[in-house]
Amino acid sequence: MEPKMLWTILLSGSALVIALGIALAYYRSIHSQPPAPPAEESAASTPPRPDTAPTPTRRVSRGPSHPPSRAQTQALKQCWFVVFDTPSEATNRGLAARLNERNAFYDAELGVYYVTSQSAAYQLTIAHSSSPGRLPPLHQGGEHPPLDGISVLIKFINKRSVVRNPSTFIDLVLDVHALGGRILTSDREEIAPDDFKARLTDNSAENA
Repeated sequence: MEPKMLWTILLSGSALVIALGIALAYYRSIHSQPPAPPAEESAASTPPRPDTAPTPTRRVSRGPSHPPSRAQTQALKQCWFVVFDTPSEATNRGLAARLNERNAFYDAELGVYYVTSQSAAYQLTIAHSSSPGRLPPLHQGGEHPPLDGISVLIKFINKRSVVRNPSTFIDLVLDVHALGGRILTSDREEIAPDDFKARLTDNSAENA
C-alpha cells in the first residue's frame, strides 16, 4: 500500500473517533440535567403578588393620662378631725350617744362607723384620729380605752351635694366638738367652730 493512501485512512479514522467522542459527551450532558417542571406546577409554587402594597396599620397615639388635680380630689373627698383635750370614758360615752342618734352603721372589719345623710348624696366615715384609724364598737357599751379623737371623712358624688346640704356633717362635727375638743383641718391645723361652719356655708353660697 502506498504511503499516501495509508495517511488518508489514518486521518479519516481519527476524524471518526473525534466525532464519536463529541457526540457521546453531548448525549451525557443532556441526560445529566434535571427535567424542567411543568408550567402549571411552576406557576402554582410561586405565590401571587398583590396588585397593591398592604396598607400599614396605624397606631393611634393616646395622650398622657393626667391624674386629677388637687382641687378636683378635694371636691370629692375631705377629711376633718376632732381631737379631745381630756379623753376619758365620758367622751367615749358621749361619742357613742351621738353616733346612735344618727343611726351610724359599724363596720366590724374596718373598725369604722358610717353615717349617711338623708338629704344629700354623701356619706360620712368616722374613724379614729390616729393610725390605723380603728374605732372600738362603742355602740355595744362596755369599757374601752379613751379615744384621743375622731376623723370624719366625707365621700360624695360632687362638691355641690355637700355644700348645699352640709347640715349632717356640720352638726356631727360640732356635737363631737362640744364634748371638749378642737376641730382640725385635713392639714391638722386648728380652726374655730364658727370659722369651720362659715367655710362650708360660704362655699354653699358660692356654688349655689
